[in-house]
Amino acid sequence: MMATIGLGVLAPAVADVNPSIKSLIETGNYLEAINALDDEIASSPNDKFELYFVRARVYDLSDQPEKAKTAYHSLITQYPGRPEAYNNLARIYSREGKLDQATAFLRAGIYTQISYRILFDNLTEIYTEQAARALQSALSRGTPDASSALPVNTLREITSPDANPK
Repeated sequence: MMATIGLGVLAPAVADVNPSIKSLIETGNYLEAINALDDEIASSPNDKFELYFVRARVYDLSDQPEKAKTAYHSLITQYPGRPEAYNNLARIYSREGKLDQATAFLRAGIYTQISYRILFDNLTEIYTEQAARALQSALSRGTPDASSALPVNTLREITSPDANPK
């Protein structure tokens, strides 16, 4: 049994893009939004990080994780000092259950800008899930017991963001 990890998303504000593109995203017209973003990218003389990032995010929202991963990898290559793509790429890998890859991207993102707290929060989520999986594996090797899920659930409850007031 694999739990879903709800990592936080780090994103430049969608408000920074053209209002018509923002509207397309908000209404779920992802294909049109991607096409409009491509047009905006082609015509924009300014730094295009936000546009590329929003396009990657739209791929993710439209359930196209492979395209989103490719876009985030490209952003990391073009803008290695920006932590946002590392975080969101880690988020995709964690959803796929690839916690080691997610951890690697979060740690790399921390090196780009140590002040991004969400990277630390998400890394904590990954480590908690890895600990819960290890505990579940250890408990399942022994005698089957109906209460064996209790420590795993307790571990998740203790470390959940909702359980710890900020």
